[in-house]
Amino acid sequence: MQRYFGRVFEKQAILEEDDVFHLTRVMRAKPKDRIEVVSDGIVYLCEIRAFKPLEIAVIKKLNENNELDAKVILIASLIKGDKMDFVLQKATELGVGEIVLLQTERTVVRLRNDDRDVKMIRFNRILKEAAEQSKRTQIPILHRVVDLHHLRKIDADIKMIAYEGMEGSTEAFNKIVHSIKKGQKVAILIGPEGGFSEEEVEIAKKAGYKKVGLGRRILRAETASLYALSVIADFLERK
Repeated sequence: MQRYFGRVFEKQAILEEDDVFHLTRVMRAKPKDRIEVVSDGIVYLCEIRAFKPLEIAVIKKLNENNELDAKVILIASLIKGDKMDFVLQKATELGVGEIVLLQTERTVVRLRNDDRDVKMIRFNRILKEAAEQSKRTQIPILHRVVDLHHLRKIDADIKMIAYEGMEGSTEAFNKIVHSIKKGQKVAILIGPEGGFSEEEVEIAKKAGYKKVGLGRRILRAETASLYALSVIADFLERK
């Protein structure tokens, strides 16, 4: 069943213009078709009653929560091309709660001011569509691009930096992951294609981030993000 994020008011569901287009033109919905609408984290089973104007009636609330028991914050360095889109999409599917975009010394991608707003709109659309597809009840919060000195301002109970200098063992990473408790905030910091400089690692360390390794092999930036999130999600969903 198709899911949309919208608003529910007086037993009626209201969708954004783009979603109305998708529902009517792409999905070719008909009267009496049913959809799910998420409003303020609550899932509602709804039925289309009429078009022109579109009327979507709420049938009932659904007792559903597909979110992780801890809020996971991915701090991801900007990477080239559609790899960033891929990370945003898959991180959403893996249950990430917040995403902070990071500009580092070795980041190849440099967003110009006139391009930044357009990119952020597209990135947020990717998050919304991925959240709908994966049946989530929350769309991840996307923060604007920051530098490493912003790390101190990120509120998290557990902070990790994936550092290639720690390759060979996942012991530290797994030990921290297995210490996560329900309701905590967990931040994982992933570098760009060229990795972090020693100075940047030191800045992160001073901000409370513990160095962890993600295995014997050097992973691409997009692989590192998804590997780390997968391990965290697997632990949280076993409990």
